[in-house]
Amino acid sequence: MRFNSKELSLLVQQTSKYDKEGYLMMKEKQEGFFKKQEAYVNRYVRLRGNLLFYFKSKDSKSEPLGVVVLERCAVELAVDQETKNGFLLVFEGEDQPFRFDAHTEEIRDAWIQCLHIASHECLKMQLQSLREQLHTKTGTDPVQLPTECNSSVDFESHSDNASQEPVIEISLACSGLPNDTSDVAPNALVVVHTMLPPQQQIWMHHNHTEIIEKDNNPHFLKTIGFGDKFGIDTSTRVRLTVHNVVERMTGTMSPIGQTTFTIQDLFANNDLTLTLKLSGNRSKDCGTVRVTAWINDDKLSVAQLQNQKEGTYNRRTKSASIKNQSHQLQAHFNDIIKRSFRFATNSERSEIQVSEYMAESKWTFELPIQLLHLWVQEEKCMISMLQDLGEFAFDENFAKKEAADYCMSLIVSYSQHELHLREFAGITFKRSADKGKLELEFIPINLHVERMVVSSDFSTPGKMYDITTVGAFSTHCREMKTGGLKRVLHQIKASFTPDNSSQQFTKIQRACKYLNEVTELKQEMKRLSDQMYESAVNQQTSLVHEVMAIVKEKIAQVNSLCEEPVVVAAANAYLSAKRNANVSDGADSSSLKNLSVEKTRNSEQKWSGSSCVKSPTMEPWEVTCVNLKAAFVCLQSVVDNFSKTEKTQELVEEIKPALTKVQGLLDIVWARLSLFLTFLCIMENKGQVKQAHEAKIRRDIVNAHAITTLVSTFAAMTLTSKMKDPQFLKQLSTVGILCELEGLLSCYGSELCMLEDMMVAVDDLNFVSFRLVPLKNEDYTPRASLGCFVKEGPYPDIYRHNIIIDMPVNQEVFSLLPKELQAGKEIPVSALAFNIGINEQATLAEKFGSTALQEKLNITSFAKLYEYYVHYSKHFEDPLDKSHGVGSLSHMIKMLQSNVMSKKSKNVEVLHTAAEVIRAMNGLRITFCKSGKDRTSMAVTLEMVHILQRHHNLASHVFIQSLDCLRSVGCRRENTLKNTGVKKYAFISLQMLYIPKLYRAPSGTYGNVQT
Repeated sequence: MRFNSKELSLLVQQTSKYDKEGYLMMKEKQEGFFKKQEAYVNRYVRLRGNLLFYFKSKDSKSEPLGVVVLERCAVELAVDQETKNGFLLVFEGEDQPFRFDAHTEEIRDAWIQCLHIASHECLKMQLQSLREQLHTKTGTDPVQLPTECNSSVDFESHSDNASQEPVIEISLACSGLPNDTSDVAPNALVVVHTMLPPQQQIWMHHNHTEIIEKDNNPHFLKTIGFGDKFGIDTSTRVRLTVHNVVERMTGTMSPIGQTTFTIQDLFANNDLTLTLKLSGNRSKDCGTVRVTAWINDDKLSVAQLQNQKEGTYNRRTKSASIKNQSHQLQAHFNDIIKRSFRFATNSERSEIQVSEYMAESKWTFELPIQLLHLWVQEEKCMISMLQDLGEFAFDENFAKKEAADYCMSLIVSYSQHELHLREFAGITFKRSADKGKLELEFIPINLHVERMVVSSDFSTPGKMYDITTVGAFSTHCREMKTGGLKRVLHQIKASFTPDNSSQQFTKIQRACKYLNEVTELKQEMKRLSDQMYESAVNQQTSLVHEVMAIVKEKIAQVNSLCEEPVVVAAANAYLSAKRNANVSDGADSSSLKNLSVEKTRNSEQKWSGSSCVKSPTMEPWEVTCVNLKAAFVCLQSVVDNFSKTEKTQELVEEIKPALTKVQGLLDIVWARLSLFLTFLCIMENKGQVKQAHEAKIRRDIVNAHAITTLVSTFAAMTLTSKMKDPQFLKQLSTVGILCELEGLLSCYGSELCMLEDMMVAVDDLNFVSFRLVPLKNEDYTPRASLGCFVKEGPYPDIYRHNIIIDMPVNQEVFSLLPKELQAGKEIPVSALAFNIGINEQATLAEKFGSTALQEKLNITSFAKLYEYYVHYSKHFEDPLDKSHGVGSLSHMIKMLQSNVMSKKSKNVEVLHTAAEVIRAMNGLRITFCKSGKDRTSMAVTLEMVHILQRHHNLASHVFIQSLDCLRSVGCRRENTLKNTGVKKYAFISLQMLYIPKLYRAPSGTYGNVQT
């Protein structure tokens, strides 16, 4: 502690000003000859304010032996038997208290009473209590402002008291604020306190505005709400205190002036405005504050609130029409935070009302649990398939057994993860600080949906814009020594056998592709068979022949696939391995037929070993293909006779068994093809099963993150007015939904590995589809199920099938869907990602490393986007129109292509243009960085202001002010609080120098925070 010894000596000499003095026994350490010991020594003690001096004697001229500062301490009675009238001074954080003993009980009690009230903290509490009592009785504050010039206020560690559904909101504007002592315009901030007498006797912090720098006439953009979903008490008192923020980083501020009013005062004026004078510390003129209010409830009028008796609570009906969207989000989201703003437009007579919402997805834990369950089922099916392969010679049998062992270990691990995650019932959020926790590795990081609702007319609901924010889809808690997932999969792929074609495909890629094609043809044949039989029953001869022509084409495609070199080689390899094993436990065609029939009955194309019967023989692959051709010839002859005879009833009876035979043989072809290609994949992975197993786990983790995020984003979209737009519903049915992920990761260090993980996850989202189902029992839970197709593409996986998400929608929306969607047609997802690194590591990558991965990703994503755009343009007109010139969608596509191909450093125009294009085609938007917190917040707030500028006529002179306002007092500050416990973005001043200007956090909103 620092102290001034001269000043203390002067205090000691002023004997007449002691609060209390006298002799006390004080326990001190005594120096002995052999050891130190403690003993009670008689000392003369003097109390002055919060300083307790102790002396050797009563002599006023003697120097004190020591002084005790009575702050952060408590006075307690001694409970030991060592003293008769003892007491202790116990200090925070100290193990050893000061021990005293008085000569009598009366002396002890007198000292304890004086010491209790000696601290500055106690005096401050007494002053505050008296101040509040006087304010309650007189209506004026006897101590207008704190006596100190500068104070600090902590807005960094608590959330604002912002109601989701306020009855009224107010906008504040000051005028005539005085300059500070340096004759500089103030950095104005208004802090709002409320009190509801007589229930409350002290002022409670309610909310605060943003800080507007160097302005004597600030107009604050953030609005303050009062009341809740139940109503409002108009006797509520409101205190507005205007501060000059001297230092934003530390929160140091000095008061300018304050004023008070009641909610009833607002309603006394029909225009709901008040202009109030600010009173300062010395009653000097401190300017004025203008309060503008509006009612958020259609069911309440100014007259009703004017006539409300003071002290009563106006109860709102459940049918009250509230101008916000939080009640709509509640079906799929929790912990909804709202912030409101009022922005100026280029038209002086109008303003826009902006409501910002941030919410946690209810399915953050639910979806990963469902996916783990599905993947456990996939592993069980694969073990069954491996068992049905039968026994082989040593090499093949060892590879099969090794694959089965890893499948079993995955079943155990995933089952444990699933049980553990079920223990987190009710939790819907994973902090960025928890990204290293192994038990939560399947949960996406910091997943939130941001919704902005913009309205220029308070009688309309407003236009909605959604953005999902999340941390990178990456395996943060697993080692990345060998690189990201894309690099690992590429290394595994390099060891696979090429298929000897001109294109760079491996045998496994061909195998998965052919298996999916046969699966699709098999489904199509089932539909055509039903259609043909129905047409035959109805004696629609021409239609029967038309369907037969299509069937002929499909059967030809199946035969062509069966004769592909990769398929034939896989069949020969499997049959050769069975012959070499000298074991007769293969599966013959009859058992495969039973298997396929069983699968068809279960309507899932999954392998089930329980229906596979052991047989001493298995017919050659060529024979199976010939049997299919023969069955088709038989069907062809029956159909040809259909138009040549009048005995149609007999031919109808002949068509049914012919169709059944073709369908049954097609099932056998599919089953045997699955068997052969599974054997091929096992042999290709031989020698690197462990690496493939670890890669599969990492891929499942990032897929759990990606699918959960996608489902949450789609769920938010189902709660918008788009679901009542016939054109949008047609788009879902014809071209599917477009999903774009905006990345801010650098191509340097660990973030390079994260980007590689993200690229695989985004590609895999193309194997996800949605089905809209009617809502039942108010259960909005999306349900995940396995599809029939295995993953193909650059990194195929025969162990994993596509995912189908059943998304409930209310009956009103379901009735508006096109018939094919009502019938269960799947909505395909076209997922792509654009990434531009913006931090200091991105600078290092550009100067000393490489951004080739980022460039390749952006070029590939543009190609995917252009493909979707071409498909979209065939069905719909240009949504931006502009007569197909500047500003049209086609023009924006060309701009995006130009930006993607340019070599400009940190070219964030790629992200801005892509966002505009995606929104024009009603796509889903997801923004991510490492933690989904800091860079993501900068990007989301910038996108919001861009939307306001381009589509809602935001005034150009408030662009930067609006941006700073959203970043300093918007929902994203609450996001930092939820993740780190502090309302600060995790930037340091050095980083701000490298981040593009429009992505820089306002001063005072960032610091060195552990994330």
